[in-house]
Amino acid sequence: MAGDSKKTEYFPPCWDDDERMSYLFSDFRQNRTVNPKDWDNKLKFWSQLIEERCKKKRCAVFECDRAAEGLRRKGRLPMGLDRVLREMANNGQIVSIDEFKNSVNASWLSWGVHQFMRRPVSWAVGYMFKGSESKLSGSYILMDVLKEISESILDTHRQCEKMDNLVDYATLRDACQDVCGDEMTFDLVLLYLQKMKKAHVEVIPDGSKVVKFARKNQPNVSPLNETELGVLSLRKTIDSLEKQIEQLHKDMTNLRSEASLSIRKGLKSSAKNILRRKKLIERSLDKKETMLDTLIQLRDQIHGAETNNMTLEAYRAGASALKQTMKTNQLTPEDVDDTMSEVQEVMELCAEIDDAMSHGNKAIDESVSFSAGFDTELLEDELAELLDESTPLENQTQASPKSKVGNSSASGKDFLADFPKVPESDPQSPSKIDEHPTALLTS
Repeated sequence: MAGDSKKTEYFPPCWDDDERMSYLFSDFRQNRTVNPKDWDNKLKFWSQLIEERCKKKRCAVFECDRAAEGLRRKGRLPMGLDRVLREMANNGQIVSIDEFKNSVNASWLSWGVHQFMRRPVSWAVGYMFKGSESKLSGSYILMDVLKEISESILDTHRQCEKMDNLVDYATLRDACQDVCGDEMTFDLVLLYLQKMKKAHVEVIPDGSKVVKFARKNQPNVSPLNETELGVLSLRKTIDSLEKQIEQLHKDMTNLRSEASLSIRKGLKSSAKNILRRKKLIERSLDKKETMLDTLIQLRDQIHGAETNNMTLEAYRAGASALKQTMKTNQLTPEDVDDTMSEVQEVMELCAEIDDAMSHGNKAIDESVSFSAGFDTELLEDELAELLDESTPLENQTQASPKSKVGNSSASGKDFLADFPKVPESDPQSPSKIDEHPTALLTS
């Protein structure tokens, strides 16, 4: 999928592999302004391909004369590779080894100004007047690959628990074989780290190389001092004694085997001499082991002193920061006492205000109360008389005129009470009613 996306980035989707190869292996146009996209696509493709090949080899150095051979496809060589290398050199993507080594002695700022400002300007002026440049030759460094390998070596050093800030060159080289492919790239990485002040390489009096890395709490590394040189000498002495003691143990084991063999052969005198030599080695071994124990204790005390010094520096920094914070915030014992006194005064004043309001509310209730100045027993008697007078009125039914049948305000009970009672005998015939019209009313 990644290859397909890269193809669609540089070529039209309708092109086949032969058309793409012909396009890439063809030479650049003489004038970039005619088709800038075509020019930039080719330049980007070949520069990224060279960088990927170097990353795969874990090598930041390549030979310009051999670069084309490594890019040969089906017997064809890219025709515009010389122009690609010149453009990469003018853009600062690649730097010659001699120029990079000379930049180590110069400051990083001056080298950067020369690399990224003066050199492109001089190249542009030369290109305008000359029309072309000579072919690049020799060894060049891919700066992006060099920076990536440098970061990997720093990570390897941080993750290795056995390494401190002082590391022997050979020990570091063995530990970084997986991230750095060749000796030249490793040396250039150390030069780059030294330029960035992340590491310092120095040759000690015994002729060996030592690499000093910046500590975690230090932004830049400093050159080795006398104390660190003494620690290195002590460490080398301990390593040498450990190797000697290991060899003496092997010699004692071998002598004991020789003595046993001589006894089996019946050579007692020879076995006795061998055991005498074994005893001498034991005495030497005891002395060396005593010396080794003493040196190890001394080394541990030095590390402990360094730890105590770091702790003391942390205490000093913390105390200074705390003092500055207290000074900035005006935090002093006198200020605290004054503030607490003010708080106490305010709280007492609030308590006095609450007390005054409580007494004032009680006095207001006593002076404005509706029952003030009246006899409560007389009020109770008058209330009882009013209750007695209102009781007969509630029990008495009010007389009201007869309601009509269609009047909705009359109750059902009052409405039936206005009618005559139902007769108990059978109703009379109509003839009788006619004869005595008042009989029904009288009844």
